[in-house]
Amino acid sequence: MTHLLADLRLAARSLARAPLFTVVAVVSIALGIGANTAVFTLLDQVALRPLPIQRPDELVQIHARGVESYGGTMGNGTELSWPMLRDFQDKAHGFDGVVGRVITQLHVGQNGVSERTDGEMVSGNYFEVLGVEPAIGRLLTPADDATISGHALAVLGYDYWRRRFSGRDDVLGQAIQINGHPFTVVGVAARGFYGLELGQPADVFVPVTMQPQLGPAWLKLENRRFRWVQVYARRKPGVSLERAQAGLQPLFSAILQTEVQETGFQRASAETKAQFVKAKVRVVDGSHGQAELRSEMNQSLAILMAVAAGVLLIACANLANLLIARGAARERELALRRALGASGLRLAWLLMAEAAVLAAVGSVCGLIVATWGAGLLVDVFATSDSVAVVGASPDWRIVAFTAAIAVATALLSGLAPAVRAVRGGVAPALKAAGGGVVREQPRLRKTLVVAQVALSFLMIVTAALFVRSLDNLLEVHPGYSTSKVTSFTIDLERSGIKDERSRVFGQDLLDRVRALPGVEAAGFATMGILEGGAWGMGFTVEGFSPKPGESASSLVNAVSPGYLEALQARIVRGRPFTVQDARIPPEGEEWPYRTGIVNETFVKRYFGDRDPIGRHVGIGDDPGTAMPIAIVGVVADSKYQAIREGVRAQILLPAFESGGLNNVTVYLRSRQPTASVVANVRGVVRALDPGMPVFNVATLDERVARSLRNERLVAGLSAAFATLATLLGVVGLYGVMAYTVTRRSREIGIRMALGARASLVARHVVREAGLLIVAGLVLAAPAAWWLKRYIAAELYGVTPGDPQTIALAAIGLTTVGLLAAAIPARRAARVSPMQALREE
Repeated sequence: MTHLLADLRLAARSLARAPLFTVVAVVSIALGIGANTAVFTLLDQVALRPLPIQRPDELVQIHARGVESYGGTMGNGTELSWPMLRDFQDKAHGFDGVVGRVITQLHVGQNGVSERTDGEMVSGNYFEVLGVEPAIGRLLTPADDATISGHALAVLGYDYWRRRFSGRDDVLGQAIQINGHPFTVVGVAARGFYGLELGQPADVFVPVTMQPQLGPAWLKLENRRFRWVQVYARRKPGVSLERAQAGLQPLFSAILQTEVQETGFQRASAETKAQFVKAKVRVVDGSHGQAELRSEMNQSLAILMAVAAGVLLIACANLANLLIARGAARERELALRRALGASGLRLAWLLMAEAAVLAAVGSVCGLIVATWGAGLLVDVFATSDSVAVVGASPDWRIVAFTAAIAVATALLSGLAPAVRAVRGGVAPALKAAGGGVVREQPRLRKTLVVAQVALSFLMIVTAALFVRSLDNLLEVHPGYSTSKVTSFTIDLERSGIKDERSRVFGQDLLDRVRALPGVEAAGFATMGILEGGAWGMGFTVEGFSPKPGESASSLVNAVSPGYLEALQARIVRGRPFTVQDARIPPEGEEWPYRTGIVNETFVKRYFGDRDPIGRHVGIGDDPGTAMPIAIVGVVADSKYQAIREGVRAQILLPAFESGGLNNVTVYLRSRQPTASVVANVRGVVRALDPGMPVFNVATLDERVARSLRNERLVAGLSAAFATLATLLGVVGLYGVMAYTVTRRSREIGIRMALGARASLVARHVVREAGLLIVAGLVLAAPAAWWLKRYIAAELYGVTPGDPQTIALAAIGLTTVGLLAAAIPARRAARVSPMQALREE
């Protein structure tokens, strides 16, 4: 250990005597390591890090995704019904506890001040099975969900407790209003536990049996035909996923056999019933919880990690070249050490020690760069209504990763010069000091440059493809005008406004918003557009006979009069909704809608060339389904969930035909600045209901930008990394050519003294650089063909092998490389023959 520390100190002193070399080397390493650590910080928190619970590897999720529920679902398709969860809790004996959770939005208020926040409705054994401890007070227990509507208790999230209640212990026992109902705070969850949803950290946990008070009103807790609860369980020790699934299937099948006898299946066909009872339950890894964000970003982050690794490899090649050049300049020093008895291995270790010191300093600087860079990446996930779901501060995992790639950097960059020192001879080096010629062995340095060019080319092509994809997406017309449109959301039901009161409130809100200065049109939708969510249902369509195994389905939205006008959506045929479409439906009517507007794709798919105006559709695809909805208009195709989505059939229904309004997103087109519009809107809502939160505020242009969040992240970072890689690669090429000219200056001088023209010497240097660039491009060609399969799914409107992109990348990289080589070429052309002969 003493010798090790002494060698490191010696390496540090040696590097201190060469400040320019050290600064260039450290900057190269810091950029390479910083890029990798920044992306890994995001990758770790989004995709790799398990839940902060006891033995997360034992946690599984139970679902039947992809299986027709013959009723309805709310969520991402992994949900089961509440009665089925109860069946699993009572009869599934292969698990050490089965829990349910539902992510929900809550209006939490105290002392007349209310705010909207994310929460979880959970089963009473939720915290017990997960192994989460309270920070203060107690957590929910199985007794707290024994009675429906009987336990108005709440557990606060740690960060929410600190943020909203200043971390006061006297919050225990206090009453807070949740969706207009009093709840008693009984505890605070452990620090760092945010529930089971990465993208939506929960601030409040309440018993799921309080759902009748919390809403929505149309959801019935005991309904077996509606799946809305995500089910998790803890495997017993030694039980594999396959064994757990096999053990659960008989119980699941028995439940389905019971359910198919219910009245809801009376009109179902025999084929539908047979398919329903054949459904398979799935038991999958649940150690990372629920994260739509993860599924959205996994591929993007993997690509960015690969690109960042390319930057690091180029930085390592640069450092290796610098160390080889430094070793060549120290030939005499190293030879004297060998002559005085130092072994080749000893000298190799001294050079490796220098690489280790550079890597250590570079990694510290890289960690600083990464913290700053990760902070910029975190901003991708933050909106005006949410806190960041991932952090930028480094923890032990990030530090360990940085240390690991620092070690790898030292090995990769220091190995080549160390091997060269071991193989070097004493006599040739000493002769060189007296005017002899040392065998330069330039092949390794040039090979490293070729590798840098190849990696740079691959990264430029990849970045160019992503940037072109983003440009293509930005040019996509969503089917409506996004400029000058501001949107905001209010939740009437969670504010205690229901039934006929909500209809009156909605109309009053629209009247007041339309009266604001500068407002040209305003309307609302029950499903916000370009927000990722959707409402889809099966339909029966007049004149359309589905083939066996086929059904008529469509995306759905309920909108008010003025909605299409606010978006300036084009009416192709018929008319938009008007106040005449509003009617109060009879009590207990399941689907109250009597008019509808469909898009062009709906018409093409279900009506063909026939005129759809006046034809009828019905909600549901069972034989004999009534068709009371008359089509009154056709609207141009438009984007619903995201800009990137394909065009799908859509039907709009009149929101004021329903019995009541719940969550509505208002869209208003105004000539006023956005800030003024938002301030006026908040004033209107405050005048109608002082305690109602206004949230999800954004312009429609911002909605488009958020819809392309992943594409912007990948395009922006890959372009930045490609620029950095190209810069490092060009610096490497310049360094090799400059070093070659310097070492061969006497040879060049002699050639010029014998009649060689300066232009010919310069062309020779540029030609040599050009050959290195061409070799790198040729090396990259098969790698580019191999990589296309991994990026094809991320592209839009461009193919991985796009010849224009590849040609422009090759021309650009060649041009930049030759310009870099022109500097040492110019220096070679200026070598003085007289001075070279004098030195000779």
